[in-house]
Formats: sequence, C-alpha cells, structure tokens
Amino acid sequence: MTVAVVVDSASDLPNELADALEIRRVPLNINIGGVEHKDGTELSREHFWELVRSSDQLPKTSAPSPAEFDAAFSNALDTGASHVICFTMTQGLSATFQSAVTAASAYSNRVTVLDTQTLTIGEGLVAIGVATAAREGATPSECRSLGASLIERVRTFGTLDTLENLRRGGRIGAASALLGTLMSFKPLIEVRNGGIEAAGRVRTRKAALTTLLEKFEGNGPYERVGLVHAMAPDLDEVLSRVRQTTGVEDVVVTVMGATIGTHAGLGALGISVVTSESK
Repeated sequence: MTVAVVVDSASDLPNELADALEIRRVPLNINIGGVEHKDGTELSREHFWELVRSSDQLPKTSAPSPAEFDAAFSNALDTGASHVICFTMTQGLSATFQSAVTAASAYSNRVTVLDTQTLTIGEGLVAIGVATAAREGATPSECRSLGASLIERVRTFGTLDTLENLRRGGRIGAASALLGTLMSFKPLIEVRNGGIEAAGRVRTRKAALTTLLEKFEGNGPYERVGLVHAMAPDLDEVLSRVRQTTGVEDVVVTVMGATIGTHAGLGALGISVVTSESK
C-alpha cells in the first residue's frame, strides 16, 4: 500500500525537499494590499518579503477551502496512493485543520487528517518523517502511529524582532505587545499545546539567539532539526550555532512563508526539533 503525505503551506517546507519526498502542499490565501495570492505558489517566500518591505499594511491570511484539500486528496489517490495522511498547522490558530477534515469526510477511511499542534517547520519536520517512512514502505497504520509520535515529540521556539505583527493580527494580547515594543525587548515565543505562548524576553538580538539555543542544549538527542527565518541577516551564524548546540549537522533550513511570516514579521527566526523516541 502506498501512503501519500499532504500538508498546508504553513509547513514552510523547502520546495526541493517537498518535491523529493512527493509531499503535496495546499496553499493558504494571502491578501496584500487588496490583492489575493496563494502562499508558496502564486507568491514565493522571497517575493512576499519584498512586498512586506514596501508596504505599511499588514497582510491578511485565510485558510484553504475544503475544495482545495479535496483536490490534493483526489490527486494523490488517483495517481496511485492507497491512503493519504494530511498534516496541518495547529487548529488553535487557523481554520485549516477543519477545512481538511471536511474534505476528508468524503473519502471514508482513505484519508487521515492530523493536527500537528505546531507551526512552520515544526509541522514540516513531522511531514518529512512520515513521508520518509512511507517511501520506505510503511503501511497506513504505521504512518499514522509515527505521525502521532512525531507530533508528541516536536518542539518549536522562536524569537521575533517585535510583537507588533502578532498584536495587529490579534494573535497575542495588546498589552503584552505594547510592553515589548516600547521597552525594545526581543520577545521569545514557544508553540505549546497548539498556541503561541511567551517564553521570555531579552534586550538584544544576540541575547535572544543565545537564550533560544539554550532551550535545546542538553535536551537531545534529536532526530531532526529545522531552522526557519524571515530573511534573517545573521542566518549563517545562527545555523552554525544550531548545529553545534543540537549535534545535528543535516539541519533543514527554510525561508518563512507568508502564512506565518505575516504574524511573525521581518527578522523572525524559529527552531524546531524532534526529540529521539528513545529519550
């Protein structure tokens, strides 16, 4: 039996890696200045950040429709898959999961939808693990069990240059955003229990990165590590430190797309890890 993997574009998977693993991606909708785009297809990640730099308006995001998930599911099944496993970003922050569930209801037991309870490359790492297993011959039952296990073991932390985008997008309390902005803090966040929670705040970017890496130091071993950034100028330095801290050389590095980038803002940086099952 062949298992196909579907994700939403909030997974921020590198295109080359997603294509190599035959992971299908369903784009969220991004509205910038009244113009609608499909995240990652009609609007590349790099072009999105060019538009952000030239606009003073916060983009708006919306979930894919059930019909868009239906198209991905039917394509996978029509081209040889016997089962589809779909991973979505946390339903605590988007209606994407519900759209996927609605679409899956038409396929009886041939489509499984799992909420990863996380965001961006954290979702991506879960999909990578299951897609890799599927290519090696794992059954639908084995892929579902592995997916559930990976979701339990993924951790995602990030640092933002400002909380303003989260505040304007309604994803965090206004008072917290105001305090962080006025006092020039670099906020740290964690994706926990399907939501965004504060994980600390420091004065400088350097201190933020050091504190972020301390979240992972000594807590391995890690099966997979991902690094996502919103055009971070210090990417090379951060990548070197991530490899040193986690002990993982083959780090998945990707540019943050419009779905998450709209709320995170320029300069944001996130690290996701999957802890070893034997830990």
